[in-house]
Amino acid sequence: MQAVGIASIWPSTAVHLLEDTPEVIIAYKVLEVFSKSRRVLLTCHSPQKPPPVTYSLWGGRDIEVAKKVVRTRAPASFNISITLKSRPDLLTYSCQAAFPTGERKASSTLQMYWELWAKPISQLQAVFTLVDSSSGPRMELSCKVSSGSPPITYSLVGRDGHVHLQQRPAYGLPANFSFPLSHVSNWFQCQAKNNISIQASPLTLVPPGESSSLCVQRDTWLSGQLPRGPIFVLVPPRAYVPWQETQVTRQPRSGPARLSPRVALCP
Repeated sequence: MQAVGIASIWPSTAVHLLEDTPEVIIAYKVLEVFSKSRRVLLTCHSPQKPPPVTYSLWGGRDIEVAKKVVRTRAPASFNISITLKSRPDLLTYSCQAAFPTGERKASSTLQMYWELWAKPISQLQAVFTLVDSSSGPRMELSCKVSSGSPPITYSLVGRDGHVHLQQRPAYGLPANFSFPLSHVSNWFQCQAKNNISIQASPLTLVPPGESSSLCVQRDTWLSGQLPRGPIFVLVPPRAYVPWQETQVTRQPRSGPARLSPRVALCP
């Protein structure tokens, strides 16, 4: 399984850094997810210092886990297995870099219990795309969260709560759903869930048309709790508000054309 890391090393993945411009950077990439353990690639890097650099990986209770001498400007990589423990403070990791001048610098500390077992779902993005294929029109949905402890389960859910499709992709990768369109429009949303929390995108009318819109559940609207993302408000029928977290696009054979979502109360 693939997950997150440093963008310069894994361009297709997101970045998990603890500071904006630290002298020593520690980052992680989840390789495999098991029930009570995770196989993780930890990296230590000091991009502002010339090689050689001696990197030490330190665990909880100031235990040196591993050490590497790097004679290039590449980061040091440590492939380790992290097992869930009863004491979260034991699941901390940091890097120390020693330079030829005798200078030593330390990174910030990664709280791996929080990262791998206790981080709630954050910033779910759902993109609906209408595709005109040779077998007929289909709707494709891509769902991805910015962060959240693995494993993460994505579901295509109807307005009645029925789960139509479900995926658990490799950590850090999006879930991609594809389904044929029916003659009757229905409301759908993407739902992301881990062991900590659950988050859903606004309901979207499929297939989209002149009346397509993003809708907010009535009880949610009355309570004043809107879905996460850029703030939007209830507007007259012909007023449109762009919303970045849920996008609806149409891709006919002649070329793509984006539809603007409209906010409304769910029927």
